[in-house]
Amino acid sequence: MKNLDLKQISHLALCALSDGVIITNNKGQVLFLNKVAESLTGWMNENAKGKNLEDVFTVYLEDGYSQYIPTLIEGFQPIDLPDYLIIPNPANQVQCYVTGSISYFTNMESDISGYVLLFYDVSYQKQKETALQYNSFHDALTGLYNRAFFNVELERFSSARMLPLSVIMADVNGLKLTNDVFGHHKGDELLKKIAQVLRRACRHEDIIARTGGDEFIILLPKVDKNGAQIVVDRIRLACQEADVSPIPLSLSLGTATRDNKLTSINSILKLADERMYTAKLRENYQVRSEMINFIKNTLESHSGKTLENRMQLKEICFNMAQVLGLDEYDKIQLELLTMVYDIGKIAIPKSILLKPSELNLGEWHTVRKHSEIGYRIAIYFPQIAVVANAILSLHERWDGKGYPQGLSGEQIPLNSRILSIAETYVVLTEGSAYKAAVSFAEALKEIKRCSGTQFDPNLVELFINMMSEEISTKAQ
Repeated sequence: MKNLDLKQISHLALCALSDGVIITNNKGQVLFLNKVAESLTGWMNENAKGKNLEDVFTVYLEDGYSQYIPTLIEGFQPIDLPDYLIIPNPANQVQCYVTGSISYFTNMESDISGYVLLFYDVSYQKQKETALQYNSFHDALTGLYNRAFFNVELERFSSARMLPLSVIMADVNGLKLTNDVFGHHKGDELLKKIAQVLRRACRHEDIIARTGGDEFIILLPKVDKNGAQIVVDRIRLACQEADVSPIPLSLSLGTATRDNKLTSINSILKLADERMYTAKLRENYQVRSEMINFIKNTLESHSGKTLENRMQLKEICFNMAQVLGLDEYDKIQLELLTMVYDIGKIAIPKSILLKPSELNLGEWHTVRKHSEIGYRIAIYFPQIAVVANAILSLHERWDGKGYPQGLSGEQIPLNSRILSIAETYVVLTEGSAYKAAVSFAEALKEIKRCSGTQFDPNLVELFINMMSEEISTKAQ
């Protein structure tokens, strides 16, 4: 290999650098670009020669609009570029961030002969910095602003130029129920959908922040009382129209408006918060009624139980109550139980409930949870809390080998014992996803076989006599 002269070595060294290098004369006209500079700028060395530096090294400040023109000062101090300059590459449409410095070089007389622009890609650092900044001011789950950002913006929104300033406080209804019954992943989904609703209802310049587990605050600059109410109405309508499960979207909302600078913004926040909690108390019963109805309606398609199945079960239990001589209050409780006894199945995957073959061990353990889940749902709703223990005890056995508490005999609520027999009869005669229906006689025979073990023997005797008489009457 022949020896290289200094000029050739210098050229090879410049080309081998991992940073971009642009050399200009003392007038700022390009003399040379290395390979990295070609790649980052989109200019080829031959095409760039003689061009002004700002035409080849076309960069913008972080706002993306203001072009940064490198200043070539005829001095002896290197010039540091801003930390993050945007350099669009017209060749392959790549945009990246760069930084670097400009230094001079001199001739034999120590006069500046030209400049060397050394620059390098800092896109990764910028990405990390942006992510860190984003995370420090945004809620990780919903992508909305967080409490820290809200507190920072509150000072800016205190300015008189933001008047009138309206505030909306929002509290999610049913989040605890969703987390406790359906799992935190469902609670997270609920919060994300709420965030989507709030974004759609608000303008780009509005501030929407998640300030607590189930709490949101919206700042509406230059929006009066009537305008705030329009936003509230949009939010409520969007919640009603949302296609969700297992519970409907619901928010308790409170608003307040700051009309003049003499009123403190903190007093407005407090007023909106008080109104939100007043609304929550006022709407509590209605909201819970809507939720329980939503769950019950969804359950029919989820579990495969038809209205006819439930009406038959209700009729059998009513007849048993008559035979037993139960008072009106107990009859009402038993009727209510027939309507909601399997409500916990709303949290069991539909694929398991409607599986056309026998369940495996893991699936069976999942299904067994429904009575406990049903109990947790029932105690959340005052309308059905009275039958919560009966729901929990539906799969207890007379011999104490049931679940989830291992109760035995008369420790098991009477309504649970009645419904357990009636439901078994309906399932046997109607069939299930993986078992064919049996005759009335075979169903009664199976129930009698389980007398004293699974079922209360006294109730079994009453039930068989009652059903036998009813079947005989129908046959005549």
